[in-house]
Amino acid sequence: MSAGKAVRSTGFILISIVVGIGLGMALGKSASPLGSVGKYYIDLIKAIAAPLLFFAILDAILTSEIKWKSAHRFLGVIAINTTIAAGIGMTLANVFHPGQHLDLSSKVKDTGQIAAANGHKVDFLGFIDSLLPKSIVDPFVQNNILGVAFLAVLIGCALKSFQTLNEPWVEQWERLIHGGYRISERVIGWLVTLTPLAVCAVIAKGVGESGFSHLTAILPFLGFVLLGLCIQTFVVYPIWLFVVRRVPFKPFWKEAAAPLFNAFGINSSLATLPLTLKALDNMGVSKESSRMAACIGTNLNNDGILLYEAFAVLIVAQALHMDLTIGAQLSMIVMCLLATLGISGVPEAGFISLAVVVSTLGFNTEILLTFFTVDWIIARMRSVTNVMADMTTSIAIDVRTGDASVPIAK
Repeated sequence: MSAGKAVRSTGFILISIVVGIGLGMALGKSASPLGSVGKYYIDLIKAIAAPLLFFAILDAILTSEIKWKSAHRFLGVIAINTTIAAGIGMTLANVFHPGQHLDLSSKVKDTGQIAAANGHKVDFLGFIDSLLPKSIVDPFVQNNILGVAFLAVLIGCALKSFQTLNEPWVEQWERLIHGGYRISERVIGWLVTLTPLAVCAVIAKGVGESGFSHLTAILPFLGFVLLGLCIQTFVVYPIWLFVVRRVPFKPFWKEAAAPLFNAFGINSSLATLPLTLKALDNMGVSKESSRMAACIGTNLNNDGILLYEAFAVLIVAQALHMDLTIGAQLSMIVMCLLATLGISGVPEAGFISLAVVVSTLGFNTEILLTFFTVDWIIARMRSVTNVMADMTTSIAIDVRTGDASVPIAK
């Protein structure tokens, strides 16, 4: 996608957001059927995104020299960003205490998110279970993105070990994998052209069903969550980009605008993956770095969800008048981190993950329905943060020989 097309795409998405808000306010609950348009679109994107992710990781492993130094830097950047995100959530909760005056009694109907979390608990073995596929097709059937990535890395490393043998069948597999990646990319490209329509429909449904009537009671919670996500997105990541890596400001935002606005509209970092990869390619980021950070690390760059959960779970404790020590709070944060590792970058994944954490802690998950009334707003900013994390990590680990800066396309 050229810079001109990226700007036009961003413009169309902005217009669709405005139109969607207008339709939602005008139609009210009658706008609910429009949500089916967004659902069908996201289902199609998810169906193709998993194979795209699989082939992209395989192609990157086979065509790039994945060095331990890059992997080491990758894990280091993620660890720093994750710690900062959790710290921002904890700090906002402990300094401002917005949960002390929050009424968690809600008459909002459960639309399925709470039910999806019932019976699930957070534990390390559960994370390992989600990582290891039951069969070679299971991750694709279950849309287990972490399993897809693990399977791609495993198969990619096995094929990589045969490259030095110069056998014909290895080259045939490489052509097949590259072809699969190109085909998936083309199909995704066709679907992306429908993005403005889907964004308009999803926004209209969200505004029509939830509106803005619940903002008054839960405004402090909403405001501090959005503040934390904005700090992570527009302060922490720019420090990596413009201070540490010396990335030019204007060229970066010109390319980043399309995936970020798409993430806000569609509310899915996974569905935005093709635009994220294309933007990184246009910036001149190596495929080794972009595939490692945005594809292999897709379930590790969930800073938006972690910050939200760290803040929200402490707010629940405050509303229940629990006096938690720092040690107890850190234990909760670790639980939130484990919960974020096994989720896919799809709509409402953050809310479901939070419900699993709350259930593990022994709280009644019904109290989260108050949060759900404004989660359609927060979820979009979480997706923006996660996409920005993918791009920032890709650039942060992309160190070129003799040049400390990433060659952002002019």
